[in-house]
Amino acid sequence: MTRAAETANGHDPEGALVRRPRASRLPPGLTPRGLTREQAALYCGCETVEAFDSWVRRGIVPGPIRGTHRWDRKAIDHALDRRSGLIARGEPDIDAWLAEHAS
Repeated sequence: MTRAAETANGHDPEGALVRRPRASRLPPGLTPRGLTREQAALYCGCETVEAFDSWVRRGIVPGPIRGTHRWDRKAIDHALDRRSGLIARGEPDIDAWLAEHAS
């Protein structure tokens, strides 16, 4: 069996189980909603995670979901839509929504 075939069946060449990231278990074309810092940076088009961290510090995009190390893809979309002028000023921003729905 080839190395590719062994890895494809879930085992490395020595027979140990290969753990795949959960995102690889999603159906093709489905993007996870909870993104890692690296994924969120790429999603935003930032070339480095440091550039993404700067966006978070400057309030361009929200920080991670409270109590996690994951960024909400929809919250990022909303923040960028608002920043780009795609959302009318009268609509609540993500910070107002979070304050209203805080537990």
